[in-house]
Amino acid sequence: MLSIDDAVRLWALTDVRQIADTPGSCVYRCRTPQGASAVVKVLKPRGLGEASGMDFLAWREGRGAVRLIRRKQNIALLEDGGEQTLEEHRRQHGESAADAAFAALLPQLHAPSPFPPPASLVPLEQHFEALLKRRKPADPSHADNFHWAADLTRRLLSVQVNVKPLHGDLHHENIISRDGMHWVAIDPHGLIGDPAYDVANYFGNPLHTPDVTLNPERILSLAERLAPLYGKRKILEYAAAHAALSATWSIDDPVTEEDLADARDRLRFLAVVRGLMEAA
Repeated sequence: MLSIDDAVRLWALTDVRQIADTPGSCVYRCRTPQGASAVVKVLKPRGLGEASGMDFLAWREGRGAVRLIRRKQNIALLEDGGEQTLEEHRRQHGESAADAAFAALLPQLHAPSPFPPPASLVPLEQHFEALLKRRKPADPSHADNFHWAADLTRRLLSVQVNVKPLHGDLHHENIISRDGMHWVAIDPHGLIGDPAYDVANYFGNPLHTPDVTLNPERILSLAERLAPLYGKRKILEYAAAHAALSATWSIDDPVTEEDLADARDRLRFLAVVRGLMEAA
């Protein structure tokens, strides 16, 4: 596998400094030979599944997402989209301002491309396999909600419309800006399916803020704001389905105690959304 040293040599990069180290990758900010700021992402063995996300970035060509400049094996040189995250913007300007920026980004990210979608994109049916094929017994207090979410997911997948390439992991830390006005997405998973799914993960973020994510008023307000794009009911359904999927990942393959805490929050969110939909 290639390293940051290989990227520096291949692309004549300077002023390299690490800005992130996750289980799947290391990320560096640097300068190109032309003096422009750029970002290098070095995928680790655990992160090689993100290759379809790189294909998604290449396909978008800078439309709603950072531009992929160069790529070789497990390393990629990316446009520097800025240092301000949407979460920082939310803390400074409030929930409504962040939600407005998110709503404005989605049509850009889902706009048509003149090129065919990459063959490597993961269909939603495959993406949801961990939930749909789950065999481990659930905590009895959550078993009914897991079964309900699995049935809901099967129905959603059977009636997908306007199927297209998706980012697949949109949340406050994966949306960035240089100026607080123009926002782009980073770190896509690279999926393909109903575009309503790209809203789902946003509901469960920011992480570890249950006063925000479990607030029924916030949930309904966000669904209403995005309803003109994909439909309020479908948005809530995909949010519930994703919460169950995310909880499944965290419970069945936990890395840290934080994963288990996140699963608890996702399951609480699932119960709240189910209640809202059944009351409607």
